[in-house]
Amino acid sequence: MDINIIGGADGPTSVFLSSSNRTISIFTIIGIIVACIAVIGIIVSLAKKKKS
Repeated sequence: MDINIIGGADGPTSVFLSSSNRTISIFTIIGIIVACIAVIGIIVSLAKKKKS
């Protein structure tokens, strides 16, 4: 991973993070799956509340 800081004494400073590895990490995949399960759970929960 590369970290670059761009800016000067009178200009804005930005920090850029970049990676040469283009593969998706296992943590990203797990996070997407957990988020999808949570959204589905919320939808099902709201649907059950509307019926009762």
